Amino acid sequence: MHSGLIDLTGKAALVTGGSNDTGAAICRILAEAGSSVVIQYYKNRDKADKVCEYIGSQGGIAANCFVDLSDKASIDELFSFIKDRFGRIDILVNNAHLPITRSFFSEVSWEEHQEQIDVMVKGAFYCSKKAVSMMAENGGGSIINLITSQVDHPVKGYSSFITAASALTGFTKNLAVEAGEKGIRVNMIAPGFVLTGHTPYAPPHVQEAIAKATPLGRLATPDDIAGGVLFFASDVSRFITGQSLVIDGGYSLSGKPF
Repeated sequence: MHSGLIDLTGKAALVTGGSNDTGAAICRILAEAGSSVVIQYYKNRDKADKVCEYIGSQGGIAANCFVDLSDKASIDELFSFIKDRFGRIDILVNNAHLPITRSFFSEVSWEEHQEQIDVMVKGAFYCSKKAVSMMAENGGGSIINLITSQVDHPVKGYSSFITAASALTGFTKNLAVEAGEKGIRVNMIAPGFVLTGHTPYAPPHVQEAIAKATPLGRLATPDDIAGGVLFFASDVSRFITGQSLVIDGGYSLSGKPF
């Protein structure tokens, strides 16, 4: 299933949240470049199955795994499966998060913050722990964490998501410093507004306003985000670590929060 542009043949990747729209696009593009892909899901087994079946139909190799990312034992089982099935892991994409809902600070509870942190940060922590150990055995690898451009350009009403993403930002930079000596790069993708099936909080008039304020004149798609992940997963970015790639069509340059 190698596309010829970037060759990931012989590598194995884990994508958490691989059943959501962005995760599915990431799984597909990594498989197209030749990597085997493990798709972690929690609730959306049907969608994960479809991603897995699509990759297989194109000649790629993929497997699904139900994993509770807030539970260390569940993550341990996931990496045992990866070790048994593929014998290695070269690429880890921490993409999972709870549904992004409006959560103003005046209304949100700490429990809501904690739930998002448990998936985004605790999940990335334990997955990275296992991945770093396995990657070091093979001379290196790439970890890519999905955050949000709202870390630097906050929008009212997303307190829990921005808080968790901010914590993941600090985690990423620290891990990049510590894992570099093992040949492991750790970077971030910071999407702006992404048009998916999971954005009911943004009615059409809001989407139109964001697109109008974006220099490239449209909203991001999951495939746009997946392209950035492919860049960090490949040797094209072999001397880049601890960095954040903003993929928002230039909105953060001139756009105004809504």
